[in-house]
Amino acid sequence: MAGQGRISLLIDSPFRDLLLALRAVPAETRKHVTAHMRRAAEPVWFEEVRDRAATRQQQRVLVNSARVGVATRNVYLRSGGVGKLSSGTAVSTLGMGAEFGVNPNKLQKVAAHSRRGGTVKAHTRKIGGRLPAVRRGGYVVYNAARDAIPRIASVVIQSSRRALFDGMDGKKGS
Repeated sequence: MAGQGRISLLIDSPFRDLLLALRAVPAETRKHVTAHMRRAAEPVWFEEVRDRAATRQQQRVLVNSARVGVATRNVYLRSGGVGKLSSGTAVSTLGMGAEFGVNPNKLQKVAAHSRRGGTVKAHTRKIGGRLPAVRRGGYVVYNAARDAIPRIASVVIQSSRRALFDGMDGKKGS
């Protein structure tokens, strides 16, 4: 279950019961429940991602861009896709490299400019130690997701069940 990063609904599970119950309630109550699901899942996801970041680069690129999205049927855990660094570089540009690493001997083309403003022939440069070494399993996000999914599942079931009962009673708080 946790190794794949998914929870199967084919077996008899509390998630399956919850999804079946959500089909029968009005749209406003469903909206109330998904808002509670997101509020319950965010702290768990942020904590798991934050605890695994070892470098400042991983902190800026992966932790600061961590997001949780909730639909009626899914909870989406995202990181490394939204935002900009202080240098103006998009986080999505560095996200894959910060998570999975890069070959330090890989050559990258760099555009050069003359002092007078004209462009000069581009030259190549080694990426070197700017990004971590290649790791297929990832450094931060994939490991965080593996450990966060069971925790998020239990918290989401509890909070959405509570929100579902509150929504059916007509309460809007908590």
